[in-house]
Amino acid sequence: MASRIRSRLAALGFLRLGLLGLAVVDVILSASYRLASLLMESSLEQAAWAPIPTIVAPVMAPILIVVILFDYIMSRVRAADEPAEQRAHYVFTGRIELLFIGIMLAYWVPFFVTL
Repeated sequence: MASRIRSRLAALGFLRLGLLGLAVVDVILSASYRLASLLMESSLEQAAWAPIPTIVAPVMAPILIVVILFDYIMSRVRAADEPAEQRAHYVFTGRIELLFIGIMLAYWVPFFVTL
């Protein structure tokens, strides 16, 4: 089971995994900063790393969503042109990308609505 998951992830490719990894890091940075600010008694705004989760992560979120959405569209185009075995690979890729788009939207839409 684990080797099957590992081979499916390896089949996604280095660049796509890097893109999805950036999306995960973007959410984790912001969530960890919010959690740390709730748990810490002192102010985190003066910390040297505070601009990354408060400025860089919210700016990168829409960019990453659009790039992942573009990759999803391209995987759907490739799925339409390929034979059945390759089509299954691109459909799986598209589902993974939709999952990440959904996670990013679920996390970031409330943040942008409150602005």
